[in-house]
Amino acid sequence: MLLKLHRAGAIGLTPRFNDLGEVSETVLPLITAGQVATLLVSARTSKEFGLASNGASVSEGPRALDVAPGTLDGTDILRELGTGLYLSNLHYLNWSDPVSARVTGMTRYACFWVENGEIVGPIKDMRWDESLYEALGSKLIALTQHTSIVPAVDTYFQRALGGSRTPGALIDNFTFTL
Repeated sequence: MLLKLHRAGAIGLTPRFNDLGEVSETVLPLITAGQVATLLVSARTSKEFGLASNGASVSEGPRALDVAPGTLDGTDILRELGTGLYLSNLHYLNWSDPVSARVTGMTRYACFWVENGEIVGPIKDMRWDESLYEALGSKLIALTQHTSIVPAVDTYFQRALGGSRTPGALIDNFTFTL
């Protein structure tokens, strides 16, 4: 299983209920073996299309993603990268084209140019734009064994809940725009 949606106490980032008070499953597999396993279905979509609701929020977006770890050992990351960019912090993520799952963002802090498996030096902030279909599909080389929890820290309208637990990813030919 590559991608799961966790609720409630599973990774401790969200309550088990949505804004309408509907209780969802603790774990809801979204993608299994590279195939869609479950779609997020809100109460409104349930009524409109006659589907069973699974407690999704009105936006039908995930609240706490959990990506399964891979096999790449942390001590092998730079060696496996060889020559390229090591990104340890992405400043923000925004949809640039939701239909093609394109996401844009900037590198930030502790990102380095690597040659022959050795860090040469830091890079300046760079903008990138990449399709998640490609980055997590045909361009994905490996996922790390270690995962990190990144809580949602949005405060635009209210304090956000949720976040994600993800491994690092070794991606071939990642698309930078600047």
